[in-house]
Amino acid sequence: MTEMQFYDGKCKCGKKLDMRITDVKDDKKQIIAWLIYGFCKKCRTTFIQGLFTQQEQPELGMDFIINYNKTISSVKQKRK
Repeated sequence: MTEMQFYDGKCKCGKKLDMRITDVKDDKKQIIAWLIYGFCKKCRTTFIQGLFTQQEQPELGMDFIINYNKTISSVKQKRK
């Protein structure tokens, strides 16, 4: 990761998102990326926040920062 990224940390209902990070592995069980997502327990909604395509785990405050003062907006899905 070469630059810091900011992610919204509050749901539209006003609750702070429960932020999580998980690794993404390929068929050989090697880490190829890291997925950052937030989960609102009240709305039962998951928001994908970011995807780091690196093997090293991104660090809070170094690679990304969660801004709990900004509200995330939901994205409508297009159905085919």
